[in-house]
Amino acid sequence: MEKYEVIVIGAGVAGSVLAGLLAGKGAAVLLVEKDEYAGKTTACGGLLDKPYFDRYVRDPAVMEQHITRNVFIMPWGTVGFDCDQVTVKRRVFDRYLSQKAARSGARLVTSTRALGYRVKSSGRVEVDLLDRRTRERYTVEAKIVAFADGPHTLGRHNPRFRQDHNRPFWAYAYAYEVEGIPFDSQEMRIYLDPQLAPWGYGWIFPNRYDSNIGVGTIQAEIDRGVRVKEKLYYFIETFELTAPLLKERRILDKKGGFIPMKLIRHFSDDSQVILGDAAGMVSPLFGAGIDYAIDAAEVCAPVILESLAKNDFSRQQLQQYDQGLEERLLKDLRKQEMVSRLIIHSLKIHQRFPIKLLAVIAFGSQYTRWDKMKILAHPLLGSPSVKANNPNVVLAHK
Repeated sequence: MEKYEVIVIGAGVAGSVLAGLLAGKGAAVLLVEKDEYAGKTTACGGLLDKPYFDRYVRDPAVMEQHITRNVFIMPWGTVGFDCDQVTVKRRVFDRYLSQKAARSGARLVTSTRALGYRVKSSGRVEVDLLDRRTRERYTVEAKIVAFADGPHTLGRHNPRFRQDHNRPFWAYAYAYEVEGIPFDSQEMRIYLDPQLAPWGYGWIFPNRYDSNIGVGTIQAEIDRGVRVKEKLYYFIETFELTAPLLKERRILDKKGGFIPMKLIRHFSDDSQVILGDAAGMVSPLFGAGIDYAIDAAEVCAPVILESLAKNDFSRQQLQQYDQGLEERLLKDLRKQEMVSRLIIHSLKIHQRFPIKLLAVIAFGSQYTRWDKMKILAHPLLGSPSVKANNPNVVLAHK
C-alpha cells in the first residue's frame, strides 16, 4: 500500500493550492483528480480578485481579462463599482494550479475517483481509489485526508461534514461560453430580475475572445418549478436587456452544476479536513467561491504542517483550522447567510421583493433613504436615483 502524509481529494482551486503549499514545505502529498485534467467539468463564471490570481499564477496566458468594473443591472436601474478582478477559464486555471502543485512536489493522479475512506486510527486513513482508465481499484494510506472534491464530496459520509440540511440553499447554474464580447471587455455584468428568477441572477463575464454567460437560482426555486436551462435560453434569446447582446452569438461550450451556497457546521475531525465547495465556502448572495477556496487552503496548510511536525492528528489539534477560518472568511460568509435567509423569506411578500431587498442591503450606500424607499415600492414611487457625487456609480438605465 502506498503511503503519504496527506491525501488531497479534488484538484480544483482549493485542493491544488493546498497540495502545492504542503508539498512546497516538504510534505508527501497525493493529489487525486477524477477527470483527465483539473477543471474539465467545472461549471463556473470564472471571476476572482486579481491579488489572489497574482499570488499563484505567473503565466499571463492563464488570465482571460482584467476586469475593472462590476455592473449590477436591476429592474429600476444600474449600479457600478470599480474593481480589480480577472476572468479565467477553469479548465485552464485549475489545470495550471494542479500542475504547479505537482512541480512543488505533490504526486498528481488524474482520471482517478475516490470511492471511499476509513479512519483506522488517529493519523492513519485509508482511501480507496479507482483508476478510471484501467478500472483498477487500489488503496492508499495517509495521516490526513483533505476533502476538496466539490458539493458531492466523499466527506459527506462523516456526520460532522454532512450537508443534507443545506440542500434547499444550494444553487444550480448553467454556464455557457459564447463567441465574442458584447460590451467593454473590462466590464462584467450581473442581471438581477424576477423575470430570470425571483431569487437568482444572470451574468456576462468577458474572456479574451469569448464570453462566459449563465443563469443560476437556488434549489428552493427549482423545487417550485423554475427550470434553469429554460431561463438561460430566455436570457440569450428573449430577455430585453441581454437578447440584443447574445441572440446571434454561437455557443462554444456548455456546462451546468450545483453551487453549495451554505456553510457546513464543522471543517475538521480526527485526521480529516474539508474545504472549498465541499464545505459550502461560497457566497450565498452571488455564488462566488474561488477567493474563499484560496483563503481556506492558506488557512489549512500551516495547521496540517504543524500536525505533521507534532505527529498529532486529533480533532483537537486540527480544530485550529476551524478557528483560523472563523477570522479569515467564516464571519463574512455567515453575515451573508443571514442576509440570504432574510431575502429568501421575503419571497412570501412578493416575487420581486428579494431583488429589492438585496439592492437595499448590498448597494444601500449608493442611495439616499428616500431612494431606498423607492426601490422597495418600485414601481409605485418611480425609479430611484443613485447619489450624484459618487464617481463609481453608473447612470440608471430606466
